[in-house]
Amino acid sequence: MELSQKLKQARLEAGLSQKALCGTRIPRNMLSQIENGSARPSMDTLRYLAARLGKPMGYFLEEQ
Repeated sequence: MELSQKLKQARLEAGLSQKALCGTRIPRNMLSQIENGSARPSMDTLRYLAARLGKPMGYFLEEQ
């Protein structure tokens, strides 16, 4: 599963909208692009999203 798919799945499992996950730090359209695989998050952005989702960064980085 790709990072984009893992991120979207984790967000949906957490019951969060894109806007709720982004908070005030990330534009919603950027999250949409990341989830659709058309953009890659910076490590700082991924760290932020992982923390908001309660997942370790490694969950999103390791390939399955």
